[in-house]
Amino acid sequence: MKRVLVCDDSTFTQKMIKRELESSFEVVIFSDGKEAYEYLKKDPNFDFAIIDGEMPEMNGWELIKKIKGELGLIDLPVVMLTASDGDYFKNQAFDLGAFDYLKKPFKQGELYDYIKMFFKSDGFSAGRVLVVEDSKLQNKTISHQLKEKNILPISAYSGEEALRLLLEGANVDTILLDINLPGASGFEVAKALKEDSRFNWIPIIGITATKDEEGIEIMKNAFDSGVDDFLTKPYSIVEFYARIKANIHRAKLIEQLKEEAELDFLTKLYNRRLMFRFLQHHAQLSKRNGEALSFLMIDIDKFKTVNDTYGHQSGDEVLKEMANIIKENIRKSDIACRFGGEEFSVLLINISPQDACSVAEKIRNATEKTAISINGQDIHITISIGVSSLTDKDDINSFIKKADDALYKAKEAGRNRIFLNDGLSVSAC
Repeated sequence: MKRVLVCDDSTFTQKMIKRELESSFEVVIFSDGKEAYEYLKKDPNFDFAIIDGEMPEMNGWELIKKIKGELGLIDLPVVMLTASDGDYFKNQAFDLGAFDYLKKPFKQGELYDYIKMFFKSDGFSAGRVLVVEDSKLQNKTISHQLKEKNILPISAYSGEEALRLLLEGANVDTILLDINLPGASGFEVAKALKEDSRFNWIPIIGITATKDEEGIEIMKNAFDSGVDDFLTKPYSIVEFYARIKANIHRAKLIEQLKEEAELDFLTKLYNRRLMFRFLQHHAQLSKRNGEALSFLMIDIDKFKTVNDTYGHQSGDEVLKEMANIIKENIRKSDIACRFGGEEFSVLLINISPQDACSVAEKIRNATEKTAISINGQDIHITISIGVSSLTDKDDINSFIKKADDALYKAKEAGRNRIFLNDGLSVSAC
């Protein structure tokens, strides 16, 4: 069931929205922006957000700013509600990253139909484009044109902001890059992206308004910097859509190849190599932002016995079921991988050691209770889990080793147990 965040200080509006949506969506309601913000820091796992503009303590505009900036939830579709009229409020909402704007009061069923239609169309299934354009008017115009074709625009008004959004996790298929930017130029942005293995596969479409000899020189320098395609203003809307769609298609093909290289073939979880990249990235973020980071090392107890008794094909079915159990018991923001053999790992983002133990217990308990059908026979397995929490002294290797040591203790204590290594001691959760 899709999760919808509702933030509105009006009790009447809360009740009306809940009554309309609760039959089809999981609705989580907050009365103030600060309350919603604190909750999102712990659980950002929402598919849609409806936010009122005027609220006490933290208003809707400030909340959207934090959602799109500090929390990095760039892909979360946000609709702003307000009783105020006029372009100023609309523009403010769009500038901060809201997807749309609805004026109160709305008719009965209007909001339900709106959200249903959004999910029915698979949200922005046609792709996601980072629009890097310093002119607010141009940025807004391009964004509107993209939305009309079911493409999600993510706006940046400088090269520095574009790089920051990507580093914070913005998921895009194509970058539309104005060459003439204040600060870091389009050339510098393109060069920086092509030198970074995390982003060098994303197609970049450069934009310039110059068509003379100077324009030819600009295009040459842009291509040398890593720009893949070009639009020269003024361009036709047909050409605009054709180039955007061609580059999104190219990006999706590349992404498919990347996925095949990064996912474990059997379980469809991330592989060990990619987990190390995630660990490096999130450990740096965690230390920089002062946020908690926890790691689970999970091992299927007596897995060799399963293989010896039922055969390796049955063992593969057990591994696939184990992957499903893990995915069902973690948040979307958490990262699971098959670490190797019968070992799995989970990186828990912004979560305390105690809460990590609770997640581990959910996985352990669900595993113990799940009957796995093998050749018409139900079998049960158990798992042991080691939990570690990141400290300032940890590097990636010590972070993993702490979880591995805790896992060893869990096995030593009799299996089907969870142990925590906080850097000072190893003890049962």
